[in-house]
Amino acid sequence: MTQPTRAAPATGDSDLHRIPPLGADLLATHPFTPPPELGGRGAPHPHPVVIVGAGPVGLTLALTLARAGVRSVVLENDDRVCGGSRALGLSRRTLEIWDALGAAEPVVASGKQWNGGRSFFAGRTILQFEMPDDPAIRHRPMLNLQQCYSEHFLVSRAAMSPLIDLRWQSRFTGLHQEGDTVRLEVETPQGSYALQASHVAACDGARSAVRAAMGLKLEGTSYEADYVIADIEMDTDAPTERRCWFDPPSNPGLSVLMHGQPGGVWRLDYQLGAGEDPKGAVEPARVRRRIQEHLDYIGENAAWRLEDVSHYRVHSRSLRSFRHGRVLFAGDAAHLMPIFGIRGLNSGVEDAWNLGVKLAQVVQATAPEALLDVYSQERLAVFEENAAAANRNAAFMTPPSAGMRQARDAALVLALGDTPLQDLLNPRQAACVPLRQSPLSTPDCDEWKGGPAPGEVLPDLQLPTLPQGHLLAAISTRPCAIWFRDAAGTGLTEAALQRLGLDVIVVTEHAPPAGGEGVHDPDGTLRDRMAADPGTLYLVRPDHNIAARWKRPDLRSVREAVNRLVLAKIPNQESTLPQPALSAAERVYNSLGELLDRASNKLETLAALALRLGADLGDAAVFERAVQAVETAQDARQRARPAPGASH
Repeated sequence: MTQPTRAAPATGDSDLHRIPPLGADLLATHPFTPPPELGGRGAPHPHPVVIVGAGPVGLTLALTLARAGVRSVVLENDDRVCGGSRALGLSRRTLEIWDALGAAEPVVASGKQWNGGRSFFAGRTILQFEMPDDPAIRHRPMLNLQQCYSEHFLVSRAAMSPLIDLRWQSRFTGLHQEGDTVRLEVETPQGSYALQASHVAACDGARSAVRAAMGLKLEGTSYEADYVIADIEMDTDAPTERRCWFDPPSNPGLSVLMHGQPGGVWRLDYQLGAGEDPKGAVEPARVRRRIQEHLDYIGENAAWRLEDVSHYRVHSRSLRSFRHGRVLFAGDAAHLMPIFGIRGLNSGVEDAWNLGVKLAQVVQATAPEALLDVYSQERLAVFEENAAAANRNAAFMTPPSAGMRQARDAALVLALGDTPLQDLLNPRQAACVPLRQSPLSTPDCDEWKGGPAPGEVLPDLQLPTLPQGHLLAAISTRPCAIWFRDAAGTGLTEAALQRLGLDVIVVTEHAPPAGGEGVHDPDGTLRDRMAADPGTLYLVRPDHNIAARWKRPDLRSVREAVNRLVLAKIPNQESTLPQPALSAAERVYNSLGELLDRASNKLETLAALALRLGADLGDAAVFERAVQAVETAQDARQRARPAPGASH
């Protein structure tokens, strides 16, 4: 579908593109159905929203709008879901969003869960990590499922909604904004037609036709590193975890990544050497040879079959704004991130969810158009934070200069010893980024020792006393008050909160009387996770983010926070995005790489650096221990002659 984050798969080989047998309908083509506009019988009024692109981002947006009762037309150039596996890892937050849209169940049932991984160098494990998890939360940190499956389930879900008009084989060719309407041109197998919309959402991927038609360009960094991404079918009991090899014999001086997928499919990502032709590198025969060399190295003896191949270049780029008049951008159409950390599809799904909730309010005239500027502001800030983490991964996986490569190689050698370098080796897997400085949030006025802060997502706790079984399922398309009502009362009432347009969840320590409403929290699970005292109240946005919280709420402050959600009352404040905090190891690593890039005589520079550090330490014993640690690590590197298949 229209989410091309990578080049087209290699061709000329009958083994390629054979992923799934989840069902024959997965690969079925969707017929073109002539819309009313094609016969000159266009809609009497503009469609509320037209979405260009029916990949995971576009479909998530359509479902989010439909959840709020807003109609949309979705244009898709292709006639089927995407081929190959493309995006793979699905974060907990993506599953929570699809849960709210009724689309997560088949995804979770079909995927493979994982929560950690290992990195190897010189035949040894230099990193073993696990992502933070909480068994009280509904979904696990990460799930692997090929994008073709995810799209299939989203298409099936969209087909159930009478509010979604999904038009296959309908190619967007241009647009023109005039006043409060956008006119789109659409090309089909039976001719072209014009389509009128109040708002347009560009969800058409990295090579966005909408972005090109508007003359917009992504700005940022493109790394001079190319990767081949190959999916193979292989019967093995290897773990689903993320595995990474630095400088393996199968790819000297470079890296290889490996992930497990459902259906016995495994993904291998391997970096290409400088000057290596990407087009030639994806030729099936060459790919098979490289993969076989790596499987031999890690001791995989099972027969395997090549399923899919593509080429990827690392980018970290975005639009300056995700809103241009009545045209909004989301997912890869708005920004590109390095693959390291699995943020691409997941950040796009979060974009679509955020945009859909706000766009529904604008279309239904319950909020001003300016709310769409907040969408751009919130999601651009999230992109910058996500990109900062992904760029740190990319700079270690694919060092951007000779000096940084020497620093990276030195870090790998030291990792064989006892030098603590976990901050450098950490792959920083995707996690939900809080909306730290959203103009819709009301800052805390009380002291808190825990609990989700304004801008963070409400934790999806599993509570048997909730009718829905888990907390996020209780959040509707309206703001919600979660109130730990105290026996003495605070002047608030459920009726008063409801008059503010809020859903109200009252949390009680004791079971309510027969027929009474409320959430029974007998063991204090919800109270503890929310750091709640008697009387505490949380205001939750329809997109699950915390808007405000109070230990001692009053009706006036709650009303002001609710008004703020639709921009009715926002105090002036400076908004600055905090820079990512680098650890001491990361600062040293970056400074060393930059120094080596500037140095004309690197050996002399390193010797001078060591002497200066030794003199600054003023303790020969400390310096001698450091020298011994380096020698030990280098000896381990020299002795490393792993037998094929050892420790992998």
